[in-house]
Amino acid sequence: MTTTSPRGREAQPSAIAAPRQTRSQQGLVRMLQAGRELIEASGNLDDLSINDIVERADTSIGAFYRRFDNKDSFFEVVQDAAMQEGLAHIRETVERDPAWRSNDAGTLADAVITFYVLTFRRNRGLYHASLLRASQRKASWDAVKSTNHEVLAMIVPRLVSALAQSRGIKADGEATQALEFEVRATLQMILGMLVNSVLNDPGPLSLSSRQLRSWLQIRVRRCLGLPDG
Repeated sequence: MTTTSPRGREAQPSAIAAPRQTRSQQGLVRMLQAGRELIEASGNLDDLSINDIVERADTSIGAFYRRFDNKDSFFEVVQDAAMQEGLAHIRETVERDPAWRSNDAGTLADAVITFYVLTFRRNRGLYHASLLRASQRKASWDAVKSTNHEVLAMIVPRLVSALAQSRGIKADGEATQALEFEVRATLQMILGMLVNSVLNDPGPLSLSSRQLRSWLQIRVRRCLGLPDG
């Protein structure tokens, strides 16, 4: 993605001029890829220089500034591209993965945790950099939150429906609202743990731990009154 319309931020003029030549377009793609890799590796935008980006992308400082006002605007484009890729991935997964078409609440709950754990592992450095920028009163974490709202819109109704079936509840009115609160509160707790793991890694709940996914799956099942599986 090569426009700056980051989620959770007010619309701004594009930080990237439309490339006029294929060569210029290729340079832009290389810069975005280089930035994504460097941010993921460092987890801190302050540790990253524009020289690092252009050297890795085999381009120039001039090419960078023809596209971006500064490093912050570059980060926002890289972040927004990652969020768009994540949404495309979950949409494809929901459509193709049999677990997401299941109406078994335990199977769906496990699939949700698998998705979130893999997403946090894939974006560990980007999320860390976003959280650090948010602590400086920059709205970088808003983009992640906005993207997650879209993910929850896909996840929650499926899990509520499956949970209602497992409990023999007719999911309408107050019953639906109660189940939705239960699901959303459980997922908020899990997401809080994953965010904490990003900021405090390594720890007992390290993102790289083999036990992380199964440990979270068991907790979610228990919170939702499902068997451990």
